[in-house]
Amino acid sequence: MQQTKTRKVTGFNKIGRDLLAKAHMALSTTRQTEVAKRLNVADSTILRRTEKYPEIMETLAASGVEDFVLTGEMKVPLEQYRWLLTVAIQYAEFELERTKGKAPDCANSTGA
Repeated sequence: MQQTKTRKVTGFNKIGRDLLAKAHMALSTTRQTEVAKRLNVADSTILRRTEKYPEIMETLAASGVEDFVLTGEMKVPLEQYRWLLTVAIQYAEFELERTKGKAPDCANSTGA
């Protein structure tokens, strides 16, 4: 019996899975009935349309789409994100040094 060839797992597959997860998350935050009303279709149509998501997301990934920005989200460039993390770490280290040797207030209570 001859074995079938499997597709190589590429970066597109991973990106496609990430896009699919975000698309499902976006759909799950809104009730199916509300989505159907906005599109002026039956509720069952929404579920049938989601069956096509994996292929659509794989196609988008192969086309170069890497991420979605949902309402209320903001994408930060990688360099800015790294800078923010550096500042947060420096602040945490400063606070640790500042409070070093001081016991928390709750440790001094007698609990009577």
